[in-house]
Amino acid sequence: MPLRRSFARFNRRFANPVVRLVAGRLPPLGLVRHCGRRTGRSYATPVLAFGTSGGLVIALVYGARSDWVKNVVTAGRAEVVRFGKAREYSEPRLAAADEGLRLVPAILRPALRLVGVHDCLVMKELPRG
Repeated sequence: MPLRRSFARFNRRFANPVVRLVAGRLPPLGLVRHCGRRTGRSYATPVLAFGTSGGLVIALVYGARSDWVKNVVTAGRAEVVRFGKAREYSEPRLAAADEGLRLVPAILRPALRLVGVHDCLVMKELPRG
């Protein structure tokens, strides 16, 4: 089971503002920039993001029902900052942990399973230019 929603609310309010200071520069922390599907507001959400051969996989620590996941899937794209560089990603799709975690470095898979990651968000990198 993904981490409890009450813990997610606590993190959103207190931990995320601090984590945002290093997310996008300190791997595996990435920063997903997305727009609210109802409000149109811009958001920046810290995530655990891992590069793949053609894109990115994000471990959904709080599950696939998180608002930021719904925003990205609805928009069909997001900007993700990793290693201090912003890149555009598209075609977001939910993947079960069996598929998604195979794309994560093997050394980190047990820890992600331990915290209850059951889903991942897989995205393709858009060509730069």
